[in-house]
Amino acid sequence: MTMFNGKFRERLRNSWVEMRENMTRSTLQSLGVILGVASVLGGMSISDSMRKRSMELYIRMGGLDKLNVRQSAVIKEGAPTALQMANLGLRSADSDGGEDLDTSTVDGISVRKDARARVRSPYADQERDIRGAGGDFLQLEGYDVDEGRAFSPGDIDNAAPVAILGTEAVAVFFPNGDALGRTLRIGDTQVQVIGVLKERVFRFRKSNRNWFRWRNRIIAVPNSLVARRFEGDQYHRVDRMTFRIRDMDAMSKFSQGLTSLLKANHRQQEDFRLDDVGARYRKQRSQGSVYDMIFLLSGFLSLIGGGIVNVNIQMATLKERIREVGVKMAIGAPGLEVFKEFMTEALLLTGVGSLAGLVIGIGFSWIITTSLGVPLHIDPKSFVSAYALAAIFGFVFALFPAWKASRLSPMEALRYE
Repeated sequence: MTMFNGKFRERLRNSWVEMRENMTRSTLQSLGVILGVASVLGGMSISDSMRKRSMELYIRMGGLDKLNVRQSAVIKEGAPTALQMANLGLRSADSDGGEDLDTSTVDGISVRKDARARVRSPYADQERDIRGAGGDFLQLEGYDVDEGRAFSPGDIDNAAPVAILGTEAVAVFFPNGDALGRTLRIGDTQVQVIGVLKERVFRFRKSNRNWFRWRNRIIAVPNSLVARRFEGDQYHRVDRMTFRIRDMDAMSKFSQGLTSLLKANHRQQEDFRLDDVGARYRKQRSQGSVYDMIFLLSGFLSLIGGGIVNVNIQMATLKERIREVGVKMAIGAPGLEVFKEFMTEALLLTGVGSLAGLVIGIGFSWIITTSLGVPLHIDPKSFVSAYALAAIFGFVFALFPAWKASRLSPMEALRYE
C-alpha cells in the first residue's frame, strides 16, 4: 500500500525519535488522551459489567424469551357491572387457546395457581405459600430436579397428590434430607414428595445475599390439585400463564393475537396484563445507556481539555523547530510533506496515549468492579468507542499546528533565532 511506503516509514521513525528525545513534553501532550480514554473505557466497562450481571440474573430466572400473562383488576372505580361480575378471569382454557394460536412459535407454556395452606410433616408445622404448577413450569422458571422426577402429564390431568420441594423446604420439613418418597399434609390433603429441586443461588455481588433464597422455599404441586382439592374451583382458574417464544421477532405478533383471544374469552373485558420479559430487560438496558452517554461526555471533555493543551504545546514546539522545518523546505521538502510529518507525530502520540489510557481504564474498572463484587466484563464496543474518540480528537487538534508548519516560509524560517 502506498501509505506504508518508504516516506511514511521515515516519518514514523522520525516521529518516534522525536518523542523519545522529548519524553517530558510527549507525556504532557498525551496526558489528556490518556485521561480521556481511561475515563471513557473505565466508565463504560463498569456499566457493561452491571448489564452483563443483570442479563445473567434474567437468564437464571428462566430466560428473556418469555411472555407472562397475569390477572388484573378490570374495575378501576365504582361498582362492577353484571358483565364484569360474570367474568371468570384467567383459566387453563386460555393457555390452551394461546398455545393453539401458533404452535410453531410457542416453545413452551406453563400455568400457575397459588394458594396458602398449612403444611405439616413429622418435623415442622407452618403456614406456607403453595405453588400450583402446570405445563413446563419448572423449566420456564429455571428450576432443575436434583432427585426424583418432575410432574408428568398424568399428574397434572388427574390432580395427583404429589409434591416437589425446594432445598429450603426440605431443610425445614425433612431436616434429615430424606424427603424423597415421604409424605406431607398440605391443608387436609396428604401428598407424596416425588422430587427435590437443585438449590438456586445467585448473588449479584459476591458479598450480597442470595437473590434466589425465596425460590428455594417452593412447595410445588399440580395446579389441578390446587384448583380441585384446595379451592374446589370447577373452572380451573390460574394466577399466571407463561409462554416461551424463542423467536423474539414473533413476540409482538403473538402478543397481539393473544390479547385478542383473551378479550374474546373474557367477554371483551381486559382483566389481564401481558409482561414481555425481554422487552422489560431491553427497556432497563436502554435506560442504563444514559450512563454510557455520561461517561462518553466526561471523556469528551477530558479530550477537549487535553487537545487544547496539546495544541499549545505543539505551537510552542514549532517555534523550537522552525529552523529544522526551514532546512527541510530549503532542500526541497514541500509543505505537504512537512504537514504529513507533524500529523504523523501527533497521531503516533495519540495512539500511544490511547493504549496507555486503555490499560489504565481496564485497571480502574477492575478495581471498582472488584470492590463492588461484580465480575469485570468489557464489551468490545467500549474499546472501539474509547479509541475512536481519541483518534478523532487527536486528528482534529493536530490539524492547525501541522498546517501552520506547512505554511512557513523557508527564508524566514532559516533566519529565525
